[in-house]
Amino acid sequence: MSLFDRLILRGTGEQKGKPFLSNPYTKLVSELDLAIKKAKEQYQSDGKTIDAFAQTLKELCKARYSDMAEDQPPLKAEARFFLSEDRMSAFGCLLPPKNGGDGLPVDEFLEDLRYEGICYGVLEDEIRQDFGDGHFRIFPVARGRLPQSGEDGKVTELFRRRKNMHIEVRNENDVDFGQEIPLQPIRKGTPICLIRLPREGSDGTDVTGQTLPCPPVAAAQIPQGENTEMGKGGQALLASVDGILYIENGLFCIHGQKVIDGDLNQFQSKLQVSGNLYVDGNVDGGVDVSATGDVVITGKIGQARVESGGTIRVQQGVDGTLGKTTLIAARQIQSLVIERADIYAGASVITETIANSTIRSGGLVHVMSGRGMILDSCIQAEDSILCLRVGNLAGGRSHFSVGYPLDVPESWKKLKDELAGVQSSIEKLWELIGGLRKKGFRITDEEKVLLEQLVEQRGLYSEKRDALTAELKRFDQTLDKRSKGRIRCEKLFPTLEVQIGKLLEEITTTEEACNIHVIDNKIILK
Repeated sequence: MSLFDRLILRGTGEQKGKPFLSNPYTKLVSELDLAIKKAKEQYQSDGKTIDAFAQTLKELCKARYSDMAEDQPPLKAEARFFLSEDRMSAFGCLLPPKNGGDGLPVDEFLEDLRYEGICYGVLEDEIRQDFGDGHFRIFPVARGRLPQSGEDGKVTELFRRRKNMHIEVRNENDVDFGQEIPLQPIRKGTPICLIRLPREGSDGTDVTGQTLPCPPVAAAQIPQGENTEMGKGGQALLASVDGILYIENGLFCIHGQKVIDGDLNQFQSKLQVSGNLYVDGNVDGGVDVSATGDVVITGKIGQARVESGGTIRVQQGVDGTLGKTTLIAARQIQSLVIERADIYAGASVITETIANSTIRSGGLVHVMSGRGMILDSCIQAEDSILCLRVGNLAGGRSHFSVGYPLDVPESWKKLKDELAGVQSSIEKLWELIGGLRKKGFRITDEEKVLLEQLVEQRGLYSEKRDALTAELKRFDQTLDKRSKGRIRCEKLFPTLEVQIGKLLEEITTTEEACNIHVIDNKIILK
């Protein structure tokens, strides 16, 4: 027996425990319970709302139908409605008439629904169909529409987030020619990111017609940095210049520079670039290339002249022609291999092999990876020369100079040659002056004038000799101070000429674990 039935029994004064006698009211209650059960089975997701509606219906039935006496006035069938807690659903039920009361037409049912404020999502077709299923039928009469979420904006990055915007001067251990160049060249107009614009959602409406706002959407955070621009329609971030793409403070930026796709050869002849240059190919055919910034070449350098106001990086090496391949860099030169080339680097040279080349470096020459070999080359380094091997089994000849500024040897030689010439001129003047003086009183007026001129010239040459001697002394002092340069190699094959400062040594024997340096004004091999 349900709680509702117990309440009815208590209200009629019957004693607890006595047999329950069926009457018209209890039949209505049973019919309502059956309708509730069917509704919960049919609309399982609305179980909580149906339970709450059922409780209300039972209370109405208790008040409306508990007194079934025939002398009660007739009651018309009655429509009852119930809103879900979120007001997104409304259920209805038609209570039967009492004591011969009139029924309720479906149009009046719909009108009652409207007067209850249920005006959105009314299921009129379903109501007309369910209405014919009889009284106590519990069925949905309106369904609201939930707000539809939109989509936030989204950025799809098409390039990696690299921090390098140009080739830096590296420590010798930082250069790995087996890896790709850590730069990302990009052409003007190339998409950097694809951008999905935010898509607004749609508001919802509950069954009473109240608007349910959709959640706001967020625009994509576009990583737009220097030298980039938005494409038409705002659906892409584009490069606005040629250059190198890099990331800074989370933004894509472009370091503007000249980018060449493919080889540089005789068809280009001469190329001058203000700023950096990136060549995605080879440089050959006698081309003359100069840039005020860095020069990056992904391929090889053949017969060419390449000059940089920064660093030169040649990913696949220099395979040059003697006397016709020159590389000049204000800072560093990085190349996998250097063969048959003239090289000048203001900072240092980093490579894996040097052969038949002339190298001048304002710092270190580092040949410690890969083969680590130097063959038949003339190398001058202000600092030191480090390699794994000098020469090979077939023999050869190299000349290494370390421990003094690059301009010293040539300037020193010029000074010595010039000083020798001045000294020779002074000696000739002495001979002429001496010959004229020996004439004594027999010297003519013209010879006297000539003698005065020769004496004056001798004085000028003497002053120049003293100046050259002083300058040469300063160079000697510089060479004495800059004698800390070293030559290190694991294996040395003859012949190697070594100059450290003013000291010269020729090594004609095979040596291992060499650490060639100066101690007590003497060149030491170990």
